[in-house]
Amino acid sequence: MIRVFILLMTVGAVLGTYIIQGNTAPTLTRVNTGPKPCQTIPQWEGRASEWNHITESNNRYIISFDGVGLRKRVLKEAKSFMPGERQYNYIMEFKTNTLYTINLNLNTCTVTNLTQPWQNHTIPTDATLEDEYELGAPGSGFRVREWSDRLPARRAESWIGIFTIAGCWPIVEIFTDDDPQNPVSLTTRFFDLTPGIANMSVFDPPEICKSQTVHPEPEFEPEPEFEPELEFDPPITNQNFNVTIDDDKDSGPVNSFFKKGWNYFKSLF
Repeated sequence: MIRVFILLMTVGAVLGTYIIQGNTAPTLTRVNTGPKPCQTIPQWEGRASEWNHITESNNRYIISFDGVGLRKRVLKEAKSFMPGERQYNYIMEFKTNTLYTINLNLNTCTVTNLTQPWQNHTIPTDATLEDEYELGAPGSGFRVREWSDRLPARRAESWIGIFTIAGCWPIVEIFTDDDPQNPVSLTTRFFDLTPGIANMSVFDPPEICKSQTVHPEPEFEPEPEFEPELEFDPPITNQNFNVTIDDDKDSGPVNSFFKKGWNYFKSLF
């Protein structure tokens, strides 16, 4: 009984201290002593190699990124080993939720609604630090940090980003979304990055896009179907022929030529 009284007195003293200080209950604050997420500059240009794990395809792009206006311009690079490949220029306006798809081969434009959320290509302020290491050869590499959106003991990561410590430049980003209607699984590598945007007009849709109406879902241009130029009659069989060639030894070389031709023709059937 005496121990219970002493315990209650101790708890009351602690709570009384917080009441005097203007607090009704003690609060616990987690102090993060590790490195905090850095922020990439809001406007830059460069190149990227994107692997789509769902479609099992890899593409290279030239990117102009405007984090201020929430815009992206993505120009698909041609593959030298795929002659005749269609080239596309994509202009994404996330403030208006609009995607302009310009077919550079046919000079056409399709306007649709964006289906993917805005990716800032920087580290979220609440990201979890996963690791820190050096990329490149020993003595000539550079230090990077690996971050994720993982919440310890609550959620597995759906985004992983590797950024340089100096300058906070993106190196690799892995993004997944298991939405059954629109699943996403991308691995993107960034390289040849430069600060700023050389020409802001790359975000302006061309004139051919201004007369287009917005489609609710992206429309993909189907490959042209093969149509034969000539229509062929049903195959010929030897039943349609009634040809008799006399076996005349004195008929000469002309008759011999037709005999050989007829024998070759019959061998095909």
